[in-house]
Amino acid sequence: MYAISFDMMVSDLKKYYGEPYNNAYYEISNILEGFNFFRTQGSVYLSDLNDLANLVDAIDALTDKEWFANSVRDLRAFKTEDWSNFTARAKRKATNL
Repeated sequence: MYAISFDMMVSDLKKYYGEPYNNAYYEISNILEGFNFFRTQGSVYLSDLNDLANLVDAIDALTDKEWFANSVRDLRAFKTEDWSNFTARAKRKATNL
């Protein structure tokens, strides 16, 4: 499994992507879904594929977008061995369900 994490500069997104700038996040999601990545939270995407070439292709597809290259503040990729979802456990004592 591989993950991609990124942070965008909103002021640069407004300048290079335009308004509504938040549509850029939808476009990013569509690009990454094309490479079998799925959004887990915020700007963190995971792929169940154990394929480093696919990861690099996904990053290339993002950076091919001029607005992305001009607006990204930080872009990281890393290998994950396991991804455990503890949401249900965290909510087991919630009173607002």
